Amino acid sequence: MMKNFMKRTAVVGFALASLMFVAGCGQQLKQENEQLKASVSTLTEKNTSLENKVAGLQKEVEDLKSKVSILTAEKEAAFKELEAAKKPSAKKSAKATKKSKKGKK
Repeated sequence: MMKNFMKRTAVVGFALASLMFVAGCGQQLKQENEQLKASVSTLTEKNTSLENKVAGLQKEVEDLKSKVSILTAEKEAAFKELEAAKKPSAKKSAKATKKSKKGKK
């Protein structure tokens, strides 16, 4: 009888100790879970913010590419105008040189 009582007491004691251990760990798990939820929320907000910044920067890159394209076309047109302006003046100076040689004779 005493052995049964001791066995029963040991089992009940072990069960209570296990229950208290699990309950204590449960609180820690709940706290850790709440901290992780807060971290996930913060990281989600940061991710959304970064995605918006990336989208803005991509739009800015496209705008700048467009400006570069326009400026390149304007530069090429200006060079063509400059070359066109140089050609007639070169012909005029050649004619002027011929006239001055005729006048000296």
